[in-house]
Amino acid sequence: MSNPKNEMEPMNTTASALSTDRRDPGFWREAWQQARLVLRLLFDREVPFYLKFLPFLAVFYVIWPIDLLPTVPLDDITVLLVGAKVFIELAPQHVVIKHLNQIRAADGYDPIEEPGVEKDTAVTDHIHIIEGEIVE
Repeated sequence: MSNPKNEMEPMNTTASALSTDRRDPGFWREAWQQARLVLRLLFDREVPFYLKFLPFLAVFYVIWPIDLLPTVPLDDITVLLVGAKVFIELAPQHVVIKHLNQIRAADGYDPIEEPGVEKDTAVTDHIHIIEGEIVE
């Protein structure tokens, strides 16, 4: 006998082949997420004011009529990418993770985990090690 449940479900092999990984957005989607992250960090009050000059310096270099490498057209793009990356790396990491998780959730991707925080762990006892001895 045939199983009625299997007859109801269509065989869709293209959907499984075209499905995206919920953890990795891909190059172009990640570039778009990074651009939105820079904008969110620029308006966040927890990011130090002096760090917010980095993206503006990168944009200023692109607008500036004199290039350091006039024969290489990719220097403007490189300065923009490096400026954004350095800005993101120097910003407080808890703020970066908060905004990046909001962006990824809006795009339908899994959130990233904070470094040093394990998932599904409950701390019940506080144990400290002082000079090689365990103190509870």
